[in-house]
Amino acid sequence: MTQQVSPISALGKALVTQFHPTMLGAILMPFGVMVLSFVLLLLVAWGPLDTWFLESAHKWSWFSNITALWGMATVSDWLSGFIAFIALLAISVVIGLSVAAVAVTPIAVSLLGKTDYQDLEKRGKFIDSRSIFNAVKVGTIFVIGWILTLPLWLIPFASIILSVFWSAYAFSQISKVDAITEHASPAERAYILDKNKKGFWIIGLVCGSLCLIPFMGLVMPVYAILACTHYGLSLLRELRNRPIDIDTTIKEVADEPIQLSHDN
Repeated sequence: MTQQVSPISALGKALVTQFHPTMLGAILMPFGVMVLSFVLLLLVAWGPLDTWFLESAHKWSWFSNITALWGMATVSDWLSGFIAFIALLAISVVIGLSVAAVAVTPIAVSLLGKTDYQDLEKRGKFIDSRSIFNAVKVGTIFVIGWILTLPLWLIPFASIILSVFWSAYAFSQISKVDAITEHASPAERAYILDKNKKGFWIIGLVCGSLCLIPFMGLVMPVYAILACTHYGLSLLRELRNRPIDIDTTIKEVADEPIQLSHDN
């Protein structure tokens, strides 16, 4: 008999695991990388990005319409500087999150594999081209999307909605592949990721919303990884408890000969 796997239950399990000494120490890694990259970006790129945005904003009629909502006839120096600051902050966050996905996810998978999911046989491998491609894709989309939607922050309440959305995207997408790739076969992994997109997004939205609370953003990268790992491995366990074997089913479909009709 199979049991329905809930993303909410995965968030609850992740909260318990977060207090494990190993995972408490893991919080420092992405935070340290994020702070270091942010300082370097401020020193190297803040001035050029501020200048570019200030010069370009005057040519964007749609941006002038948005600033007019706030009674501003043009973009001030402080506003362009603030937008450049937020853009660089986003880049440093995704750098920290990428490091967390690469360095912390193996720690989380190893810990949970020895405790909560000892029964799961390892049928995959940890790092492959799919994992690397996913990390690069998510990081690129996050940075470009964040920067392109920054002008919309001037619309009332849009800053809250956009920050939650992009945080949810990063949290839900960047670690879901690595969370199961060591235990799941390629067929199992493809099936789980295809059928449970909504569940991973729910985890991302919860973690993104919690980032609105001061200082919670320091914990969320590792917590989101734990939640996605719990969710992915629970789904894998549920999948293997089914009477149908995914690997065998997909292989049989692939090996099935194509029947050609013959006209008499």
